[in-house]
Amino acid sequence: MSRDWEATFSSWGAAPGATEQTKCENAERAIRKAIEACATLNAKPIDVFTQGSYANRTNVRQDSDVDICVLYTGAFFTDYSMSQGLNGTVLGHTNGTYPYSEFKNDVEAALVDYFGTGSVTRGKKAFDVHANTYRIDADVVPCFEHRRFMGTPENNWSESGTQMNPDNGGSIINWPRQNYANGVAKNDATGRRFKAVTRILKRLRNEMAEEGYEAAVPIPS
Repeated sequence: MSRDWEATFSSWGAAPGATEQTKCENAERAIRKAIEACATLNAKPIDVFTQGSYANRTNVRQDSDVDICVLYTGAFFTDYSMSQGLNGTVLGHTNGTYPYSEFKNDVEAALVDYFGTGSVTRGKKAFDVHANTYRIDADVVPCFEHRRFMGTPENNWSESGTQMNPDNGGSIINWPRQNYANGVAKNDATGRRFKAVTRILKRLRNEMAEEGYEAAVPIPS
């Protein structure tokens, strides 16, 4: 029997259902409560928010987790490479006293204290807070603010993103708020088709992977 692709794509392109969205919101709320319950972190400037497919509403049912950023805004990593003569001395920056590694350990302690040792797994990049009946599995990403400086000493500005430093070295820089804004703009510019097509392609990738098409497996969400 031939497949009704129009009906299939219509189903695949639909936004997440109320139950999925509620579980996502419950996970975000629980992570925020865990951070607020930690005396060490509660006294610091921290922003907790979703990022990635759930924030962008391009997630599909097979997406088994939600990315939640725990962003410390009391210090920042810098990038002066796109500026003309800017550096920390010119801008009056000083070295922070709260290392990223210590912040990540504090986030781990807060999550373990709130959810229990068995519910939290530390990865090189993030913490996996396991799902239960009312919340979805969460990847909790501890980040410092990342600032990319541009311009000259007389006229300068910066873009704000996030940076994590994995346990095995290196750094990963993301721009979650810019990514969200660009997605909204593209969705509006395409008659609200962009996010639906994204969900369709993700569902197609997942189905191909389930049916054994190896080429589909390494495609990122």
